[in-house]
Amino acid sequence: MKIRIASTVAVAAAIALGATGCSLIAPQATLIPYAPSDGVNVNVGDIDVRNIMLVADESGENFNVVFGAANRSGGPQDLTITFTGTESQEASADFTLPTGNTLFGYPEGDEKPVLVSLDGLAVGSTIEAYFQLPGASEVSYKVPVLDGTLKEYERYVLPANFSSSSSKGDSTLGDKITEADETADQSKIGDDVTKAEEEAAAE
Repeated sequence: MKIRIASTVAVAAAIALGATGCSLIAPQATLIPYAPSDGVNVNVGDIDVRNIMLVADESGENFNVVFGAANRSGGPQDLTITFTGTESQEASADFTLPTGNTLFGYPEGDEKPVLVSLDGLAVGSTIEAYFQLPGASEVSYKVPVLDGTLKEYERYVLPANFSSSSSKGDSTLGDKITEADETADQSKIGDDVTKAEEEAAAE
């Protein structure tokens, strides 16, 4: 009876050792870094680009560059992302990354969206992208191209008439304000001259 019990214990120990021993030689999937969404993660120097993707606008011809950035350098960094399409087409997007964590591509965020355009770029495909900081080597990665089919990406779909230049501020509105100020100043100057002339005439 004692021999049988000892044999059973030995078999159980062997099975347990075999089951746990696999983790010693086989990589654990839970320890492998991965992007928890549809975008991809890219590391460039002290910059961590997280969950980057291109999201098509309403026309399907322009693409919002959407990603989160973690700047660990201690100071602002300029990042250039160059997308290469078919027939040697290229489109570049420039970003200034403040220290800490920043979200790019969100229309209601502090950083205004930047769009790129490439002929023939289709939703559902991937595009080669090159990430570069000044004075550093490029890092390349394939970036997915999406649209607003999934609800979580609807917020990143921009109007067809949106442009990165106009997103930095309504220059037309600024011109109107400047013109209004100039008109007001001229009117004020004219009023002052007229008043002086009236005083001189009264004397």
